[in-house]
Amino acid sequence: MRLKIKDYTKPRYKLYMDIMDLVFGLNRRLQGFKNYYAIFPIGKKWLNRIDWYVFERLALFYNKKRKKQGYFKDVRKDIDPLLVKLAS
Repeated sequence: MRLKIKDYTKPRYKLYMDIMDLVFGLNRRLQGFKNYYAIFPIGKKWLNRIDWYVFERLALFYNKKRKKQGYFKDVRKDIDPLLVKLAS
C-alpha cells in the first residue's frame, strides 16, 4: 500500500499539478484501501499508520513544489478537509 502511494506521489512530472488534483487522485486509491482493509480486526491500526504516511508524502510533494523545507502546517490546513481518512 505504501509503495502504491509513493509511486503515485513521487514522479517529478506531477509537480505541475495542483495539490488539490493530486489529493483527488489519491482519494480514489485511499477509498479502495479503506473499503478492503477496514473489514479486518487489525485493519484500523494499520490504516492509521497509512494515514500518517499519506500526509508525509503530500507534505513532501507540497514542499518540493514550493521549494521549502519543513512546512507541515500549511499542508495540513490546505488538504486536511479534502483527504479521505482511512482510520476514522
